[in-house]
Amino acid sequence: MAKMVTLGEILIQFNSITPGPLRHVNYFEKHVAGSEANYCVAFIRQGNECGIIARVGKDEFGYNAIEWLRGKGVDVSQIKIDDSSPTGIFFIQRHYPVPYKSDSIYYRKGSAGSKLSPNDVDEKYVRSADIVHSSGITLAISDTAREAVYEAFDFARARSFDTNIRLKLWSPDKARYEIMRILNKFHLNFLITDTDDSKIVLGESDPDKAAKVFLNYADVVVMKMGAKGAALYYEGKKYYSHGYTVPVEDVVGAGDALGGTFLSLYYRGFTLEKALDYGIVAATLNVMIRGDQENLPSTTDIEQFLREFENR
Repeated sequence: MAKMVTLGEILIQFNSITPGPLRHVNYFEKHVAGSEANYCVAFIRQGNECGIIARVGKDEFGYNAIEWLRGKGVDVSQIKIDDSSPTGIFFIQRHYPVPYKSDSIYYRKGSAGSKLSPNDVDEKYVRSADIVHSSGITLAISDTAREAVYEAFDFARARSFDTNIRLKLWSPDKARYEIMRILNKFHLNFLITDTDDSKIVLGESDPDKAAKVFLNYADVVVMKMGAKGAALYYEGKKYYSHGYTVPVEDVVGAGDALGGTFLSLYYRGFTLEKALDYGIVAATLNVMIRGDQENLPSTTDIEQFLREFENR
């Protein structure tokens, strides 16, 4: 059984029950979210172990996050409770102004999660993991959180990074600078990105051309393409895995579902290609509901999905 450690901010998500502008939404669902937490749960759902290094506030939302993740099998021993800052929250506006798209409205400035620092990184704990994962979101939320990623990557046996650029957290120039800085410092085993992010980081949105550049910094590149699926690049090879047409409720978290499932199944011995195929299914199921973690499938669930779609 493989073990992954992630670093990032755990958030509480309030997802609008009805589509449309939030000014007219009166009811919301509460979910535990945050990219690295999503990766952790997806990794566990495929039969492996994961722990998260994070901070939450000493408040009901912080306790909610810890209890929920513990219930999903996440090792929460490295989550610190901060009594001076709140747990970050965000709201999701769905299907407006663009159908089948979601917009995240953050209330996370000065949050406990943004105070993540190198002091929170236990060297022995990180070295015990087969792989360490973080994202551009963690680089963006604060200088100390960015330094924590550097600290953990220094100790890591293997590294995974999802560019996950959120322009509400930083500018394109700052995102480009900091992501290229980490790519230049650490050779990655896995780089997970998409065409929008590659346009910002490299000035190149063509997936094949962008992947060719990214392979100078990573052994394996996964290029997410939304509803179209994803492409995999490694050792001069390219593999494309198609998407599926399903009813879309909320697309937030789909990339995390893909990435966490892909990594976990690779560590279980799947080929990179098969792991990506299964990751696409996880992302597909994720977009059909509100919430980032509730619809993350097991391996058996994915295989049932594939059998059904193969028969159509």
